Amino acid sequence: MRRAPRLRGARRAYACLRRRRRAEAAKAREACMEELGVIGGLGPAATARLMERVVFFTDVARDQDHLDVTVLNRPWIPDRTSYLMRKRGAVSFVDPMRDAALELEACGCTVLCTPCNTAHARLDDIAAPLETARFVHMPRETARLVAELGAKRVAVLGTDGTRAAGVYDEAFAAVGMSAVYPDEERQREVMSTIYDEVKAGRCDGPGHVEALCAAMAWDGCDGIVLGCTELSAVGCAPIVAGAAVVDALDVLAWRCVRECGAPARDLKARFADAACVRQSASDVVG
Repeated sequence: MRRAPRLRGARRAYACLRRRRRAEAAKAREACMEELGVIGGLGPAATARLMERVVFFTDVARDQDHLDVTVLNRPWIPDRTSYLMRKRGAVSFVDPMRDAALELEACGCTVLCTPCNTAHARLDDIAAPLETARFVHMPRETARLVAELGAKRVAVLGTDGTRAAGVYDEAFAAVGMSAVYPDEERQREVMSTIYDEVKAGRCDGPGHVEALCAAMAWDGCDGIVLGCTELSAVGCAPIVAGAAVVDALDVLAWRCVRECGAPARDLKARFADAACVRQSASDVVG
């Protein structure tokens, strides 16, 4: 019984030490890692997939070292393709996304992103009022990665709105490349996969997406970009018919982790086999 007060004192000292260490860890975290803000709901499945990939690409060994992330899931934001294609009755998505960006900035987020390729057609307008936060630009980062992988002929699978707005044309032009798109029949298949399957909750696996990728590879493409995050939500093998399939959502997640200052897994390692295939083909031709 005489030792009880001493034991209680030791416990208090230990608790005080733990609190101090937690405070020191929090300060160290704040000094080296930024907070990520996500304008989500575009669509909901793509947002869930983005969060999964952010966790995957963060190369840490414990929960406490992952990123602080604030997600605004706003599925009511108007359809981006309908607005860009000027369909009757379509409403602008810019104002609600701008409001969401400002809300995230007010929450302390300094790195922002949105899991919608098509919305990037107006990203400069959305980001215009921001003072301290900045966006990670998914199509531009994807184009940079594709260029680094050494692909020469790259197909983009995305919405009609992304294609009409030239989102990936601008991104690839910046790295000295040009994008290739499916013909009309295949583009209808892409749009049907996005709207009639994924957004409608009726997708039963990556088979259809991989078939579209294989068709573009057989047409001579050595790189294929999943340029709609609904396709990302379905998933696809990193290599299809010898072509590297670059998932823009993976690139976004990976770049967000790095931009926030957290250690990131090597995304490029996924495409090592595709590089070997291209090298072997070059050796045969040579």
